[in-house]
Amino acid sequence: MKIKIVFLGYLGILLVLLAGCKQVQKVVIEKKVKPITVRRVVRLVSENELKFNTLSIKKVSLTINNNGNENSVRSMFKIRKDSVIQMSIQKLAIPLGKLEIGVDSFRLVDHIHKVATPGMLQEIGDLFGYDIDYQILESIFSNRLQSIKMDQKENPFRDYVMVIEENMYKISSIRERRFRKFVNNGDKLERFKQRKDEQYLVKQDIFIDPDLFVVRKELFHDIDSGRIITIEYSDFKAIGNNWFPANLHISVSGKEKLDIQAELSRVSVNDERDFGFSVPSRYKKVALNGIKTNKEE
Repeated sequence: MKIKIVFLGYLGILLVLLAGCKQVQKVVIEKKVKPITVRRVVRLVSENELKFNTLSIKKVSLTINNNGNENSVRSMFKIRKDSVIQMSIQKLAIPLGKLEIGVDSFRLVDHIHKVATPGMLQEIGDLFGYDIDYQILESIFSNRLQSIKMDQKENPFRDYVMVIEENMYKISSIRERRFRKFVNNGDKLERFKQRKDEQYLVKQDIFIDPDLFVVRKELFHDIDSGRIITIEYSDFKAIGNNWFPANLHISVSGKEKLDIQAELSRVSVNDERDFGFSVPSRYKKVALNGIKTNKEE
């Protein structure tokens, strides 16, 4: 269905979920990186990441390449921390659609086909085979280190290990290292999968800049499907006393390939007041699977 074309663009941004074909700069650090603890790295990243109650990116230049089909569009997005992410997209000043992501739900509006798609956030995960979590999506769009689980009362970093790789600090889950001995042994991997939840089949690596102490790159490796999602940030600018990237690169490799380049500008914090999101009553309600629905907003 045609709505899925627009929706894939949003999901590509998310994956992110929910930019003018320019080579993303790679981090090259000449000096030797000094080993430190995971706890200290997380603390320094927390001190340097952008602080906000609301975040607005008023100009986003996007190039989306979906299995060789490339489209360039303009977008904007805004975030109310721990609450909602809103995006809109247009091409040649023509509004194409908009997306709102809540803590557990979403609303997609397709202006071209006059269709609205409401649903639960996990439906997106079911479509792509991932558990979708609002906090992770917000951390991707705001370049925050929210995916480190720090809810344990004692030694919250015991499940993580850090090494120096690519002249950066790389944080990985200790338990995820167990996958390495199963990858080349199908029988052992199947037995392991039967004993573990699906979430343990995704290995995550977080790369931290040793100078600015910001997240430079994240990798999500689905051991079961072989799909790898890579998220890279570059060209950091000072906003007050903190840092925020001017370039975002998201790529998905596997059976289907997706590549998104995003140039971010006109960034502002704590000045956004309007988080209204209207859906025209005349638009048809269509579920994510393409089935018409009478579900009310």
